[in-house]
Amino acid sequence: MPRIVEVSHHDIFRHPEHCVNQIAARRVASGEIVAVFNEERFPFHHDSGQTLLVRSADGGITWSAPEIVLPWSETEGNWDCGFCELADGTWLVNLTITGFFKRGIRPEGVSWSAHPHTPEWGDWTWAYKLQGWLGTYVLRSTDRGRSWSRPIPVNVRPMKHGGCRLGCWQLPDGGILMGLYGRIRGYEEEGEGESTRSALVRSDDGGFNWEYYSTLAYDPASIVDYEEPALMRLADGRLVCTMRTHVNPSGDAKNLVVTVSEDDGFSWSPPRWTDIWGYPSEMIALQDGRYLMVYGYRRPPYGVRGCISEDGVTWKRANEFVIREGGVPGRAAAEKPGSSRMSPWSGKIGSGAIDWHHPGVYQHIGYPSVVQNADGTITCLYHEWSEDERPLQYVRCTRFRLAD
Repeated sequence: MPRIVEVSHHDIFRHPEHCVNQIAARRVASGEIVAVFNEERFPFHHDSGQTLLVRSADGGITWSAPEIVLPWSETEGNWDCGFCELADGTWLVNLTITGFFKRGIRPEGVSWSAHPHTPEWGDWTWAYKLQGWLGTYVLRSTDRGRSWSRPIPVNVRPMKHGGCRLGCWQLPDGGILMGLYGRIRGYEEEGEGESTRSALVRSDDGGFNWEYYSTLAYDPASIVDYEEPALMRLADGRLVCTMRTHVNPSGDAKNLVVTVSEDDGFSWSPPRWTDIWGYPSEMIALQDGRYLMVYGYRRPPYGVRGCISEDGVTWKRANEFVIREGGVPGRAAAEKPGSSRMSPWSGKIGSGAIDWHHPGVYQHIGYPSVVQNADGTITCLYHEWSEDERPLQYVRCTRFRLAD
């Protein structure tokens, strides 16, 4: 089993009132680590915030103050962001935009639902009912993030919904691939009688225009959902992709799957199950010729884990190691409204005392991203919950070296 040494943990950003989460990073040509993540507009996870960017010039030990890439407004929010530096130095941020925050005309009488309701945010029945996915977009910067273009809409058709997870990947021929997951017949992330597919869209003009390129994985029986694809190029030129999976109708999370392309992503092998449980994942090629995958672990003892592969295709739990344990608060006294992924009739979540087996909303941890620095150290970035009376998600990183 691989071992890690010289381990240190570093805060990236904590907001005093809002949750921050779902960070994605790349090491750019200057040697800096550049990361983007979501700042929620509320003290709970709701996929309704804005995209922030931070930088580290020392391999993740210290971080710059967050800069806003795309701010929220009263009627729009954005999240699920990723970052990529193109060969010509252009920075590309991909994200999704949601809209709903005008709550309509309030009824004169009593609302049909008494909650979710909090003194701070009022009746969140309205927010849930009126939220809608507006689309996938990219923003371009030619001055290293000092300024950004207007959001450029990404054509995800024939899918009606295309969720992001990580940044784009540029091919040797200059084409840009973006990994998405969604549906052809439905706009939501789950249900609607159709399982989720993972797919690639491609741009050949620097991110201005996009089109559907290939299907990574899809189950026509609508039993297995394939979500949040992570791509990596192998030393021999093949592309490999790992994906998070869930099964219907339970929605239970299953093991990661892997698929391989020998033609720069135009076609893919059938998905093959690994024996690794955890999600979502990201992979990188290491300086020593091996490959590293990181992924969240939402079972006791929780946290973030990694796995080493000699060939980038064969991933075995025997080569798994722990990067971080924990991230779920031991106790939470505050009551919280349901998130955007919970129905309005779910009502309040009386958190109270929680334990490892019943973390409630606090199971939403991880979403790791990883880079290797010039000196060989590895920086893994992720989010977890604070131990405050009202826990808040924050972003942090773990630096380490592989012992062998």
